[in-house]
Amino acid sequence: MRKVIVLLFFISSIVIKAQTKFGVLVNGKMNINTKIEVAKSLNVSYIRDAIIMQNWDGHDQSCDRYIAAGFKIILNVNWGHVQKENGIKSPVPYPTDTMEYKKIMNEILSKYSPELVVIENEETIKNYHTGPIENYINELSAAITVAHSKGLKITNGGLTNRELALFVYNDYLQKGMKNEANDFANRCVKPALLRAGNPDIEKLVSDSKKLIEAYKRLPLDYVNIHIYEPVKNMVLGTDERAKQITPHSIQEIIQYIERVTGKKVVSNEVGERSHSPELVAQMMDEFTKANMEYCIWFSGDGEGGSVALQNEDGSLRPNGMVFKNFIEEHKNK
Repeated sequence: MRKVIVLLFFISSIVIKAQTKFGVLVNGKMNINTKIEVAKSLNVSYIRDAIIMQNWDGHDQSCDRYIAAGFKIILNVNWGHVQKENGIKSPVPYPTDTMEYKKIMNEILSKYSPELVVIENEETIKNYHTGPIENYINELSAAITVAHSKGLKITNGGLTNRELALFVYNDYLQKGMKNEANDFANRCVKPALLRAGNPDIEKLVSDSKKLIEAYKRLPLDYVNIHIYEPVKNMVLGTDERAKQITPHSIQEIIQYIERVTGKKVVSNEVGERSHSPELVAQMMDEFTKANMEYCIWFSGDGEGGSVALQNEDGSLRPNGMVFKNFIEEHKNK
């Protein structure tokens, strides 16, 4: 009898890790049919798509097409569109009319039931959003109410490399771990981010602190982060031939966010700033080891120095083949 009790205790103490759900955001000048074919060739079950609330007319064509093709949706719900017809980005003010916002959100989530709802894209990026960060926090709070009323999971738009690296660096400093802080900065922080007197960086830090406090307090299901490798550099070319991920950086960032917010981390945008197939495999392995439930790869050329998994005609590049093979092996485990 005692052996049975001990065995049951041992079994109950085992933490069963959920398998990471990988997906893709196929980005580029290609039609929806080609994007669907790219996603299928990459072996993924999940697609990141977006609905613009100010354009909502009762349905979304790309969502309909992806769902009809058998994909599960990780859905960005954005208040407005940040790009004009000429391609120039025009930031959108955070919505302030909570009643109108909830009405449209309710209509969208009554029509579609995405596996994960993501509110806005990269909430700290000034090229995307304008207005006090408190307006975003209020928007997110309103969205949580609607999503949870429908039994859906929800997360924020995505904290980016810049603020994530600064969080970890400052955390080391606050703990009196100066050597560790300097080591992390050398690996992960652009020197410009550490120069005093930059109003943009000061605002980024201030807004990010408010967001972390809000994410700790709000009933978010996850905290969403966006990670690109190499972590330190944003422009393709500096590390174009990088074949190794930044040592320990992904692990350090994820552990920090989970510790300070008390929430699990997911990502609806990861990617590489290198053409290296090796980098893809290493990143995917890191996210799997971190037990990240959702991980969506940004497959497009140019955005922040990113490199796509596919060519313009939709055929897979060598890094795309590594991604595809990893997914196949991951599914068979």
